[in-house]
Parts: sequence; structure tokens; C-alpha cells
Amino acid sequence: MKFQGWRHVFKLDPNKPLEDDALQALIHSGTDAFLIGGTDGVNVENTFALYDRLRHCGVPLALEMSHPNHVIQGFDHYFIPTVLNAGSPEWIIGHQAKAFERYGHQFDANQVTAQGYIVLNPDAKVAHVTQANCELSVEAAVAYAEVAHHLFRLPSLYIEYSGMFGDLNVVEEIRLALPEAHLFYGGGIDGAEAAHRAARFVDTIVVGNVIYDDLQGALATVEVLR
Repeated sequence: MKFQGWRHVFKLDPNKPLEDDALQALIHSGTDAFLIGGTDGVNVENTFALYDRLRHCGVPLALEMSHPNHVIQGFDHYFIPTVLNAGSPEWIIGHQAKAFERYGHQFDANQVTAQGYIVLNPDAKVAHVTQANCELSVEAAVAYAEVAHHLFRLPSLYIEYSGMFGDLNVVEEIRLALPEAHLFYGGGIDGAEAAHRAARFVDTIVVGNVIYDDLQGALATVEVLR
């Protein structure tokens, strides 16, 4: 799975309802992939239910393995997030170790990618769950990214502003410091303009919440990158 070629990703939450017509519109939008994951109320049952609706759609499917109990076989790719600025070590390596303990022998190594998250919205659910230190200066955020890329050798970095549109100065400085890194950005992309602005500095934009609030706005985020 060459996620390095993904420019646009829709992130779908198994715990949020999505009508069939809306799902079909997303499938035929031209997005490069679907990323399945969420923070609240996600379990193996609703994860499988969403996977089952998408398994034959022809668009690559990736699972965000944020909890070892939510792993479903059959996805094209698996991202294992490590929250670099988490306050709890469980979200840096604990859950990841449990996932490999249970499922590591079942997956091709080429299907699994570690993804270093820098969570920067203190009001985001993921920030509360992981007890993330979101009060980072620009210099500190860049340093976290440099450690992840140069020291930990993580193949991808995710700048996470879930619930708000982020400070693009931070995103730009991370890009300038790490021009060769594969950067994902997620947070507050609610239409074409926001998608265009964020995409200038990263390799992949991730569009999530707007799917459930403004489907046409979500679809416009694909169109502006084509």
C-alpha cells in the first residue's frame, strides 16, 4: 500500500451514522483512501459494520489502530498512532505493544505503518484521552517532529488539530524543517478553501468532521485538490 501517494483522505468514524447515499458520494468523490477511526464509542462491532459497507468499494481502506481491541482483519493498511506529546505512556507505546502482542503475527509488515501524532488542539477529545501537552511553542512542535523523523525514524507524521483549523505557521515550520518527511494534517478542513490552504504544506490532508455536518463541503475538499 503506497500511502505516500495519497493526497486526500476521508476519515470515517464508526460511531457516527452515515446514510448510504452519502457514503456512495464519498466513494465516488475521487478521494485517495478512507481512514477508519475515532475516539468515542468505537468498538469492534461498529468498526466491522463500517468496514463491511466499504470492503468492495474500490478505494483503499486503512484502519487507525488506536486501541488493540478494535482490530479487524481485511483492511488494506493499518496505521498505529503514537501520540508523541501524550501525557500518558500508554498512548506512546503501551497500546501499540498490546496490538503487536495480540496481532503482530497476523499482519504483513508492509501493511503496518507507525504514525507519529502531534496533538495541538487542547479541546480535542484525543487531547483529553491521551492527556496531551498541547501548549507547545512552534519551536517545541518542530522539535517533536524532528525527534520522530530523525531519531525514531517514523515513516509518517500526523499534525492533529481535530475540531479546529490549525495554526498553519506551525505546519509550515515543520515542513521547512523536514522537507523529506511524509506529513499528514487533520483538523477543521470544512471546505475547498481550508483544504487548499492546508495542502500547501503537507503531503496528505485528512477530512473528517465536515462529512457529518456538510457533505457538499466535504466533497469540495477533493475537487479543489484535483
